[in-house]
Amino acid sequence: MSKAVVFQLDSDRPNLKRLQRVVDELNNGSVIVYPTDTLYGFGCDIAAHKAVDRIVSIKGFSEKHFMSFVCADLGQAAQYVNLDNHAFSILRRILPGPYTIILEANRAVPKVLLNKRKTIGIRIPDSPVARTLVETLGRPILSSSVSTPDGRNLVDPEEIYKLFGAQVDMILDQGIIAGESSTVLAYENQEWTVIREGKGPIDFL
Repeated sequence: MSKAVVFQLDSDRPNLKRLQRVVDELNNGSVIVYPTDTLYGFGCDIAAHKAVDRIVSIKGFSEKHFMSFVCADLGQAAQYVNLDNHAFSILRRILPGPYTIILEANRAVPKVLLNKRKTIGIRIPDSPVARTLVETLGRPILSSSVSTPDGRNLVDPEEIYKLFGAQVDMILDQGIIAGESSTVLAYENQEWTVIREGKGPIDFL
């Protein structure tokens, strides 16, 4: 079985030619590992159904809706979720940043990616690599953090390669990330609920 291609990237000034190649791979249905502002993530094009199934298999999920939509900005996110003025004003203050925001999905979201509550998680990471990928792709990346079966987050690309190099197509190596999971917030009926405390502070609530 072939091993993943590894690209080393500068976190602040990523090589645009290399990122274009990554986007080409995403358009072809590839599964990648890429850095965010919190942890490394498995990622694929939201429209690449076989790639989505591969990530589900790698992670051992029973469903597809445990993954987040990584977006370039709030404008792109608003194409997939319903945002009222209150939510928008809060999110404009904290994003890009280390948050996953659970919001009501709209009809643009493929049904196969919806849970029973018809919500999805949105991420707009403070990461030049992640956001440039999404901007260039023109669609969100479906994403889930890279972790072991027992839930340990992996922050070292070398360890990620050893464990998952045969299961993904490309690994974007930004070095070891001093990772911490994103803070997960849910918004419903103009009320915020903290689902998981993580890297993002919640003192604005």
